[in-house]
Amino acid sequence: MNVPLLESQLPIMIHPQMNAIVDDIKEYYKTDIFNISSENARLYGDHMSTGALYSSYIHPLGNIDKVKAVSRYYCYWALMDDQFFDNSVDLDSIIQTFDGFQSALNEAPDIEKIFLPISEFCSRTDWTMETKEMFKSEMNRYLESVLKLRTIEVQMKVVSLEEYLSYRAFDVAMNVIYSLAWYIQHDMPSSLYYSAEFEKIFEYSGISIGLLLDLYTLKAKKKEIRNYAHAIRIIQRAENCDEEEAINKGVRLFYEYDSKLEEEFNRLEAKYPDAIRYFRYIQSGSVKYCNESRKIRYKQVDDIDENLVKGRTVI
Repeated sequence: MNVPLLESQLPIMIHPQMNAIVDDIKEYYKTDIFNISSENARLYGDHMSTGALYSSYIHPLGNIDKVKAVSRYYCYWALMDDQFFDNSVDLDSIIQTFDGFQSALNEAPDIEKIFLPISEFCSRTDWTMETKEMFKSEMNRYLESVLKLRTIEVQMKVVSLEEYLSYRAFDVAMNVIYSLAWYIQHDMPSSLYYSAEFEKIFEYSGISIGLLLDLYTLKAKKKEIRNYAHAIRIIQRAENCDEEEAINKGVRLFYEYDSKLEEEFNRLEAKYPDAIRYFRYIQSGSVKYCNESRKIRYKQVDDIDENLVKGRTVI
């Protein structure tokens, strides 16, 4: 069974200065920091699009200089995730990258060159102390979830779908993405982040995007290793069903969580109109970007490669 294209009914908006964001990321991608990428990452990673297009879709109302900064961070972060986390079951190597990433987030001195783009983003002068701490907190939860899922994979540990999704919700880093709304938008008081009013929004968004990505990476050409940390494989084992049945259940679950998320948006919209507006674009833009990325980043194994060239992109 082919994995269907998943859609969201949420409104979509694109940053009016997307062309400037694209031009900026093309120049950034020429720097030698991207020389670390593997053959598979160069062919299917599409990191320029992860930076420029994704940031333009999910932050369409943001300050252009901050969106450019976030775009560069997304671009390099996606490379790090592809290169050192998703395609590895070497726990020692993963832990080493984990430690280096945390040091860069904390702006430690004398970090390795490959982590410099991380520390440079954190060292920008346009953060407030509160927004930077929000971001660092969510990045640490992302890193911890990555380590949990890769450990499950290495140890071939059988976990329930519920337990897996509780980690996957943070592993896809939607909490990080939402936290950056406080950095990009000037009208987001830090008290909102700490109030827990949006807890269900972050949870449902993380789970829905996690399910979407598991469906899209199931038959993707990227060399991800996810036999034990993958929703569809977990459903197959737990329910003793074939792949088609597991895919169908994964699709149903995506739409269930997408509906729950929309209910939360509707419930809180009157009280927090600006925040919910930004959050809707984060979710709809994430789905839009992932759908477009099936052309390259999640290109399916039964698709035909034409004019295969290194560094290709949907930009």
